[in-house]
Amino acid sequence: MIGVKELANLLGVSPKTVYAMADDERIPCYRIGLGRGTLRFDPDEVLKSLKHRKPNRCEPLPPSIGKHLL
Repeated sequence: MIGVKELANLLGVSPKTVYAMADDERIPCYRIGLGRGTLRFDPDEVLKSLKHRKPNRCEPLPPSIGKHLL
């Protein structure tokens, strides 16, 4: 099990991104302690979940929103 900073270094992202990914349940994590607790990660589980995750698909803007951007 590793912490936020170690996982951020492994993935090449910021610790803030790791917290966001954990909060959005994009990566599996374990909370240790009371309240929000301390986050811990199994690197193998995280890498496996990221490999099997489908990429987000961007949807086009509705015409009423996109017109003012042109």
